[in-house]
Amino acid sequence: MKKIPVTVLSGFLGGGKTTTINHIIETKREQRVAIIVNDIAAVNIDGKQIGDKILQTDEKLVELENGCLCCTLRGDLFEETAKLALEGKYDYLFIEASGVSEPLPIAATFTFPMNDGKSLKDVAQLDTMVTVVDAFNFIDQYHSDEMEIQERKTRLQTHDQTSVVQLMIDQLEFANVILVNKSDMVEAMQLEKIHQMIRAINAEAKIIDTNYGKVDLSEIMYTHSFDFEKAQEYPTWVQEIEKESAQDQSESSKESDHQDHGLIHSHSHEFGLTTFVYRARKPFVPERILDFMETPIPGLIRAKGYFWLCTRMDHAGNFQLAGKLKEYDAAGKWYSTVPESEWTPDMREFIEKEWEEPFGDRRQEIVFIGSDDEINQAEIVSQLDICLATDEELNQDYSKFPDPFPTWGGVC
Repeated sequence: MKKIPVTVLSGFLGGGKTTTINHIIETKREQRVAIIVNDIAAVNIDGKQIGDKILQTDEKLVELENGCLCCTLRGDLFEETAKLALEGKYDYLFIEASGVSEPLPIAATFTFPMNDGKSLKDVAQLDTMVTVVDAFNFIDQYHSDEMEIQERKTRLQTHDQTSVVQLMIDQLEFANVILVNKSDMVEAMQLEKIHQMIRAINAEAKIIDTNYGKVDLSEIMYTHSFDFEKAQEYPTWVQEIEKESAQDQSESSKESDHQDHGLIHSHSHEFGLTTFVYRARKPFVPERILDFMETPIPGLIRAKGYFWLCTRMDHAGNFQLAGKLKEYDAAGKWYSTVPESEWTPDMREFIEKEWEEPFGDRRQEIVFIGSDDEINQAEIVSQLDICLATDEELNQDYSKFPDPFPTWGGVC
């Protein structure tokens, strides 16, 4: 049986997903397309707009409303996709997700088994993951305080309270095609800045500027370009850590004398970005590192990684900064806390690679991505080094140092 190819359109509220779908309907030529439209409101306005376009055609419109495709309506999405695929009437399926949907759970739906034991991917092929960006509002949304755009989240009444910035990152990070819509509404320099910010989040996706959702359909149909495993496992920040790790290992074979902290390497991309990884093998003093995290960093677009506090020796912290979004929570326990007798062969290989006495795998490992002409790498490194516990402090009872960070699941 021939699989029906599928393109999923994600993007924050007001970006132009419905306008893009309408453009597809108008320019699809001989293709018979089916469209699934999701709105978390009880009345699917987007579906009504699209329905007006296809009333006189052979297309099929399925409206999924009053819920979100990435959570409450995943079962409905599964059933409708399977039904459309098995009907065999359509050449292509487009799925327009609501503005507050996360794309990863939607893509994961295609791995679910059907009643006959087969997977949805046996009858439908996830071809392209598209994220539509509103060029006019993107920078403001990325750098806005949550309260400033809370009104735009009034429809976000579903499974969690994911922040707007985190939602935008999730939508961008998982895409392999990104449409920067309304590009005619911003100056060339601002558009270049938007591209740069997107590259800091997703260095692999193809970026296409559009107006009124008008895109060459060959860019979003039959591309055969989406790779679920790659998109899920290798966001930009993970790639950078792995790249820098490989570089560190290569250089450490040539150098035997190096500092025990601040060992970093930077490189500039063709997109005007500087990326570097800060590493250290000493813990941070909580008050100092929190002060650093709360202070704006000129030119920084994104930072993400793991950190280690002297007051929480067993637990790794997870740090993320994007726009005005700041998150620091528990990432789990360091492997150093696991008895060696419980190490599996796979764990042992990883642990031994990361191990360094006297603290085992405990470390600082944070990726910084910023604009070439604004970010000051040396200053960031210097400030972070100041946040590390000194030798004198490490000889004290540092577990009793003041710790203003929130409790991590009972850890404080």
